[in-house]
Amino acid sequence: MRTYYSVAVGALLSVAANVPARAQTDLTGKWVGPFTGVQVEIPVQAGPFGYESGEARTVQGPRFVDTTLQIDFETHKKGLAVGTWNAGPFKQRVVCAQLSQSLWNCVDATGRASIEVTSATEIKVCYLDNRQGAQGAGCGLLRKSG
Repeated sequence: MRTYYSVAVGALLSVAANVPARAQTDLTGKWVGPFTGVQVEIPVQAGPFGYESGEARTVQGPRFVDTTLQIDFETHKKGLAVGTWNAGPFKQRVVCAQLSQSLWNCVDATGRASIEVTSATEIKVCYLDNRQGAQGAGCGLLRKSG
């Protein structure tokens, strides 16, 4: 009798553990936290007639950034999410697609990001920026607020 009881409890726990937890995958809401990144300038290549402005170009060293990142996801439906992220003067619309229970790929006008849902109240965001004349990367740990 005990064997059947423990097998039944084990089976029930196994099924419960494999049911996707909506709270861990739902991005809807406001997420805020520290973001650290780095940006490097990409040297402009001279054309066949030299630089357009006629002056030599120099590339400065990397620029490190520490800021607060806020992401507001307005909607989340069928593994897709739409929102806006904001870091100081930078504000951009973003769309995301869910790859797995805890992993999302996102894209905006100038780059792409990955979001890992670490808990129902915490996400890790890593962003790759590809603007004209510069490239950057950074990560942040954001918490759900409100």
